[in-house]
Amino acid sequence: MQSAIGQHFKTLKAQRFAFGLGIAAVALDFFCVIQRIGYDTRLALSLTLFAIFVFLTDGNLNSIGLRLTPKQGWKPWVRMSVVIGLIVLLCIVLGLGICFLAGYEIPKPMISPMQLLPSFIFMCFVAPVMEETIYRVIVCVSLVSVLGYWKTVATSGFLFAVLHVLYGNPSPENLVGGFFIAWAYLKSETILIPIMLHSVGNSFAMMSQLAAWYLLAG
Repeated sequence: MQSAIGQHFKTLKAQRFAFGLGIAAVALDFFCVIQRIGYDTRLALSLTLFAIFVFLTDGNLNSIGLRLTPKQGWKPWVRMSVVIGLIVLLCIVLGLGICFLAGYEIPKPMISPMQLLPSFIFMCFVAPVMEETIYRVIVCVSLVSVLGYWKTVATSGFLFAVLHVLYGNPSPENLVGGFFIAWAYLKSETILIPIMLHSVGNSFAMMSQLAAWYLLAG
């Protein structure tokens, strides 16, 4: 399967530099998470790296997925998003079932109504933009011309899963969601699809946490 993502570096030297930069970007982001460095620093890092990649691809915005419509148009992605959502939901159910059978106490994250607005801004806007910039744009653009399509999907999804383990939130949707989002990025050739999938997924997570507050603590 072919994708325009990561195919238009200015020179071979720029391509190799991008590969190294992608590795460094993930290492720095993991370091920030482990050290509990603020999200403002991680967001600034992601946007700075994005600007560098625009330069490395000689301003070819399609090469980094900065286009307003998916390659296939919007209609097919409505259907594919529903399918992806159902698969992820199945993974959540299976994961919860395995935890229950194993006797593992399932965490019950909650959001109070007073936390709803800041949580909404962070979970549905800041986190999707920040994380998709690093783990889709930076990682996929830097790797796809070296590793190929499917290995890049696997690498991006794996790193995204590790990120959420470091967060202390290794829930099933976080462990498998990155693989689907990486595939969607390379196939759609626009970063808007990953950001929207991430944002919608986080909105459902936020609503479930709000519901848990009303049921358990309200």
